[in-house]
Amino acid sequence: MKNKVFVFLLLSIFIFIQSILKVDAANICTQTIYNELKRDAYKVSLSWELKFDEKNNGYFEVTVSNMNSNILLVFAGMTYEIEEQNETFKINSPLLGGKTYEFEFYGGYNSPCTEEYIYTKYLTLPNYNSYSELEECIEYEEFPLCNKWYDGVIESKEYFYSKLEEYIESLKSEDNPEKPKTEEKNIFEKIIDFYFENIIITLPTTILFLVFIIIIIILKVKKAKQRIKIDI
Repeated sequence: MKNKVFVFLLLSIFIFIQSILKVDAANICTQTIYNELKRDAYKVSLSWELKFDEKNNGYFEVTVSNMNSNILLVFAGMTYEIEEQNETFKINSPLLGGKTYEFEFYGGYNSPCTEEYIYTKYLTLPNYNSYSELEECIEYEEFPLCNKWYDGVIESKEYFYSKLEEYIESLKSEDNPEKPKTEEKNIFEKIIDFYFENIIITLPTTILFLVFIIIIIILKVKKAKQRIKIDI
């Protein structure tokens, strides 16, 4: 009888310890579970939309989608979680352009990896150029400082308009290009140019002139010979 009671107690203790071990195993953040959560965080999508406040100042609103309840999102000191799978929600903080923001993911409260860091997503927002809304940018939309997402620094309105004037002047120069200056030619070069430009007239004239010179030379040679004979 005593042996049966002893065996029963041992079995009870074994079953109890085994049940405790199973519960603890289910609550352990294993590498496999951690990797699954990381994949879930990687699949989360972050999208942005340009909005305007009452004073017509531009800011960005970020929407989070494709997130599940196994992970938490922490941003700007606030924690975001969802109850339904793939629920979409918006970040409460309005964000400024021209910056890169970090969105950190942690294990959800229903996960063995509760509040354990999982993954960081980065979102770079473009720099919104408020000067692109000016009327001048309707006519000169190709002007770089009229680009809605111009990434440079526009110091002031005066700076914008001074650069716009320079751009307009450059367009005028393109429409009326100056003729390239040529080097001045000397008299000899001008005569040669004239000769070849009017070759139909100048060539026959040159031939006649040469023939006339040859005739004169021949006549002078003959006269010279006749004088020699008379002197002899």
